[in-house]
Amino acid sequence: MTRRLFLLETRRMLRHPLVWGTALLVLALQTFLTRDQQPDLSVDPVRATGMSTCLAAAVLVVASLAVSRDGRHGMPESLASLPGRAVHRTRAVLAASALTGGLAAALTTGCHLGVRLLSGPAGGRLDVWEPLTAVAASVLAAVLGVATGRWVRWLVAGPMVTAALGFLILFNDQNGAAGWLLPVMQEHSADWPDRPSGVHLVYVLALAVAFAGIALLRHRARIAPAVAAVAALAVAVPAGAAAAARPPVVLPGSGELTMDGVDPRVRERFFGPGARSCAARRGITYCAYRGYEPWIPLWEEAVLPIADLLPAPVRARLPHVEQVAPDWSFAEDTGDDWRIRPPMTWGGPDQRAMVAQDVAFWAAWRGGRAPADQETQFPRGGCDAHGQARVLVALWLSGQVSPPEQPRPLHLDARHARMMTVRWGDAEVGYAKALLALPGAAEAVRAHWDVLLDPATTIERALPLLGLRRTADTPPGATPCR
Repeated sequence: MTRRLFLLETRRMLRHPLVWGTALLVLALQTFLTRDQQPDLSVDPVRATGMSTCLAAAVLVVASLAVSRDGRHGMPESLASLPGRAVHRTRAVLAASALTGGLAAALTTGCHLGVRLLSGPAGGRLDVWEPLTAVAASVLAAVLGVATGRWVRWLVAGPMVTAALGFLILFNDQNGAAGWLLPVMQEHSADWPDRPSGVHLVYVLALAVAFAGIALLRHRARIAPAVAAVAALAVAVPAGAAAAARPPVVLPGSGELTMDGVDPRVRERFFGPGARSCAARRGITYCAYRGYEPWIPLWEEAVLPIADLLPAPVRARLPHVEQVAPDWSFAEDTGDDWRIRPPMTWGGPDQRAMVAQDVAFWAAWRGGRAPADQETQFPRGGCDAHGQARVLVALWLSGQVSPPEQPRPLHLDARHARMMTVRWGDAEVGYAKALLALPGAAEAVRAHWDVLLDPATTIERALPLLGLRRTADTPPGATPCR
């Protein structure tokens, strides 16, 4: 009887529009949100697990409604005359909903990660436990839905439990240790310490077994489900405690920021010996954190179009391209060295513009010469490059990769942004666009390189040298860059 009921409930679950409609919605939303980012194995599985909570919510509601079906609309009287017992129906719905929920989560997560891997070179390190947690969370949701439907007869009970868990998971954005007691911990960045994902997976699976036993105990006290529930709780409690005991990452706060303020686990990974792997490509050195070496050719696409326009002596002194961790970049004492700094995220227009600005402004301000005092050239309060020919050169160089525009915050990732302290205006942007459209601009810039990079050279003086005609006034700013 249980086997036939299981097959019946499985067919019902597999045909349920809410489960597969939500699965398709989750897959489409995940693909849309990551459409302009390179795949990162350190964070993509975590994000996929976080998004899978929507699917788990649908599974919980469907399972709670399925198991409570025999308690409404006169069903108790009709079922009383049948040989099958309520415990058989509970077992059937338990197995069917757990199987369907786990299958839907596995397909959704697997398809998403497959699409991500096919979208370009993947960086980062894969934690195999993370995608398995997405499957385990859906299984737990199914079992919890059955337990809720059996112990609480209200039809609204399943949606209420779903709403409460969804609220806790959605607003668990404080990187706190107690968050690991929830089925899903979706807050993570690529430059944070490794997660206790393995022990957390054990915790989620143990909770699923415990709630299955609790659902079966609703009918009468039996040894097997009671022992299973107690044993599962005996595993879940220490596993959850172990996950919650792992100290959360300590992010930089106010006050002086030094290496001592870096999380020790992060310090070992991002600042220890061999943290970066370096490779020379066409005379330029690129250094990536371990696991991010596949992104070096992508960075090269933002560096070479500019580097190839520089005079040969300047190009030969181009700084290293070194990946930086946004949360901890303050801890690297670079002295007066200028660096080209791709972040831990790559693919969006802001990241390309950021690297292009690093190359272009190094060339236009330093000009390949010996380093000068960076604070003098880029004071903390910023300075005005209005009317200076070298900002026109910098915007023209960066325009080979990203369209010239006025200074604005450029996003390193979802939480960090960076902005040049140099200011310029619409006139400089307009002249840079005109120079980009001018044939022979590269030869003109190289021919007058030293003159154009002189801080005293104005745009008005540079226009005839570059073959441009005057279309706008370019008065100097209040605090000119030196």
